[in-house]
Amino acid sequence: MSFMVTDLARIAREADEATRQARARLVEAVRKAASEGVSQAEIAQQIGRSQPEVSRLIHFHGTTPRARRLRRSRRAVIDLIERAGGSNVRVFGSVATGHDREDSDVDLLFHMERPLGLMDLAGLEIELEELLGIGVDLVPDTAIRPAMRERILGEAVPL
Repeated sequence: MSFMVTDLARIAREADEATRQARARLVEAVRKAASEGVSQAEIAQQIGRSQPEVSRLIHFHGTTPRARRLRRSRRAVIDLIERAGGSNVRVFGSVATGHDREDSDVDLLFHMERPLGLMDLAGLEIELEELLGIGVDLVPDTAIRPAMRERILGEAVPL
């Protein structure tokens, strides 16, 4: 009997992981299609989902503990960045893709409306870390290294 229970637990974990990976693949494909200009209605038709579901897939709705913490603090994060002269705040990296771990930081991409000095950027990053209680990597969209640009912009979703 205990062998069967152990088997069931292992199979359940494997099924949960397969479901998580499949959802991550779907989210990635939907976001890529949207970023290439495909309408939400067309995406919905192609994947057999409703348009509101497609909207939820496109926008940040992370479910990991770090993602939930970021979602709960969404307005405060955006307000801090806007006060510093930023806009268009996006999440990228492991938190955006659902692959974050306990030691992961939160990667935030934003557009600078006016130049922000290195010390000001570092200060803003510290404020965000204090707000969230986790490490933050704050990246102005003008500072993305060319080799990383496609990956970062492909993962980035509006906060």
